[in-house]
Amino acid sequence: MVKKAWSIMILMLVFLYAGTAMAAVAVSWIQPPSGDVCIGSCVAPSGQASATGTIGGTGLDLMLVLDSSGSMTTWESGKTRQQWQKEAAIALVNALPTATTAVGVVEFDSDANTIRVLSQLTTDKALVIAAINSVDASGGTTIGTGIDKAKAELIGVNHTAGRTQSMVVISDGETSGTPRTNALAAVAAGVDSIHTVGLPGHSVTTMKSIVNGVDNIYGTADDLGTYTDGTDVTALSGIFSGTGGNLVGIDHVEITLPDGTVIASIAIDGLGNFTVPNWIMEAGLNTFTATAYDTAGNSATAILALNGVNCNQVPEPSTLLLLLGALPSLAILRRRFSR
Repeated sequence: MVKKAWSIMILMLVFLYAGTAMAAVAVSWIQPPSGDVCIGSCVAPSGQASATGTIGGTGLDLMLVLDSSGSMTTWESGKTRQQWQKEAAIALVNALPTATTAVGVVEFDSDANTIRVLSQLTTDKALVIAAINSVDASGGTTIGTGIDKAKAELIGVNHTAGRTQSMVVISDGETSGTPRTNALAAVAAGVDSIHTVGLPGHSVTTMKSIVNGVDNIYGTADDLGTYTDGTDVTALSGIFSGTGGNLVGIDHVEITLPDGTVIASIAIDGLGNFTVPNWIMEAGLNTFTATAYDTAGNSATAILALNGVNCNQVPEPSTLLLLLGALPSLAILRRRFSR
């Protein structure tokens, strides 16, 4: 019964966040560019939608900010908080798209250390998970120092230009200082979002305050990210993978194919990226329309116009006659040069 209540609450939080930070709905086509395409060719146009006022991100740079303080040795529901944290962090990494994601790891207790810089999951996923497993449990707690370290990495030289910059803070919330101040400073410095996961027995007040935004009230438009309560991080993982919400505030994207077929809600990932099913190019204009909606019903539309052309076209009769007429002249020239 408790687990069911947690699941319902987490789903409510996901939908709350999906409706926040609605600066402006935008949608654009990424590839292929408008223009001529051979008739019979197979195309799968891709695009990106956003309701946060920014668009065009090419992936995700994510910092995991993990609690390594002594209180993580506390046992909760059959395992230590340290074990709960490792399982949550690894589950999150496994939910991320590997091709366009880099992950780094920071641990914090009385101070903070970057134990893994932003690393591409395509090549370094095992090393990222090894860094998660290396986090110990001793000392005091200052969550703010961990946020500061993660901020420095996200806006530093290892950041890939164009990618969304996010961090996830996992902790029991027992801390000195005011980590909300550090979180606000991180966003002011360029970090796009900050999410928190409260481990079993955590301080709800502290973990919520980190993402509350300027008004210090959770669930309003200036939230920095999501707060997840409990041991189930499925909802948070879903936000990054796109199966349970997204980081860009989009409710859904509608696609109209050239033949008039409408895809009412095409799949999007956590960054609002979408890909149209394979389409065989027809002669003439092939028009794809994407309309993105936020949860308030605001929308934006983008049109992709591809022109189907015959790439194996036989020359027109008049052109063919000109070519045939030029052949004798070419033969004479060849004889002259061969003397």
